[in-house]
Amino acid sequence: MNLRKVRLILIFTLIPEILVLGFFIFSRTQSPPAAGKPIADSMEIPRPAIVAHRGASYLAPEETRAAYLLARELGADYLEGDVQRTRDGVLVLVHDDTLERTSDVARVFPGREKNTIETFTLAELSQLDFGTWFNEKNKDRARDRFKGLRVVTVEELIQIAESGSQSPGLYLETKSPERFPGVEADLVNLLKRKGWLSSRKCVGDILPGDSTAKKIATAGCGKSRVIFQSFEAASVKKLRELAPDVPRVLLVDQEMEKKQGWNGVVSEAVQMDAHLGPVGYLGWSWYTGPAHRAGRLVHIYTINSTWQLWLLNQFGVDGFFTDRTELALEFFARAPKPDVEAVFSRLVF
Repeated sequence: MNLRKVRLILIFTLIPEILVLGFFIFSRTQSPPAAGKPIADSMEIPRPAIVAHRGASYLAPEETRAAYLLARELGADYLEGDVQRTRDGVLVLVHDDTLERTSDVARVFPGREKNTIETFTLAELSQLDFGTWFNEKNKDRARDRFKGLRVVTVEELIQIAESGSQSPGLYLETKSPERFPGVEADLVNLLKRKGWLSSRKCVGDILPGDSTAKKIATAGCGKSRVIFQSFEAASVKKLRELAPDVPRVLLVDQEMEKKQGWNGVVSEAVQMDAHLGPVGYLGWSWYTGPAHRAGRLVHIYTINSTWQLWLLNQFGVDGFFTDRTELALEFFARAPKPDVEAVFSRLVF
C-alpha cells in the first residue's frame, strides 16, 4: 500500500472523531457546562437539580404515596406533582385530565371514566385504586403493596416532604389551570398555611442514627423550598403576583418553541421573571446558552437514561425531571446505588 493511500485511510478514519470533537467545542462556546451555576447558587437551588417526576415513578405508581416516599428516601432534591382540584375544592395530585389511565374509575364509576378531575369529590377519588394499573403494565416492577393505593392531596405531599430522613423541596405544576379558576391562590394559600413560603433551616444535616452520613437532599431547607411550574403563561404570571419570592418555571414543549421561536420563549420567560422547563429535545447548547445569558435556569423533562444525563449535562442543563431518581443520583455521584428493596421494606404506604 503506498503512502498516499495510507494517508487517505487515516483521514477518513479520523473524520468522525474530528467532527465530534468540533461539535463539542462548538457546544461549549454556546453554553459551558457550568454556565448556570451562579444563577442556581444565588437561588439556593441544587445543581444539577434532581426532580422526582411524579415521584419515583419508574419504581412505583406515579403520584402515589409509594412513589413520593421512595423518591424522598432515595434523596431527590424535589418531589414533583401535577396540581388539580376536586369538585369540593381539595387540591390533589393527578397528571391526566381524566382518571382512566391510572385508576379503576371505569369499574367504580362506570360511564364516568372520561370525566375530568373537577367532576369528582375527594371522597369519590378516594374510592379509586391508583396502583393496580402499574402492576399490570410493569410486571417486572409489580408489588402486591401497590394494590389499592389512593389519590394523594397536596397537603399529604407536604407532610411526606416534611418527614423522613431527607429534606426535599416541592416542585408543583398548575395542571390545566384554565379548568380551575383561582387554583393559583388556593395553592399559595395552602403552602402559606403550612409554612412553606418562608425559608427554614434543617435541624442539622446528619442522618438520624449516623454520625457521619450527611443528608442527600436539603432543598426543602433553603429559600427555594418550592418551585412553581406551568405550561400556561397566564398561570405563571398569576403565581408571580401571589408569591413573588417563589421561583417559577415556564414549561415548554416543541409546539410552543416552533410557534414562538426559542428567542421568543426566552423573552417571554424574562418578562414574567421565570426560568425554563423545556422538553428534552430542546436541551442542546444553542438553547441553554441564550437562556443562561438571559439569567434563566434550564430544567429539562423527562430524562431517564445515563447517556441523556451525560449529554445534556455537557450542554449546561441545570436540572432534570426524571422518573429514575435512583439512576440520576448515582450518575451525578450524589448517592451510591441504593438497595431499593431495603428502602421499600421500611416505607409505610
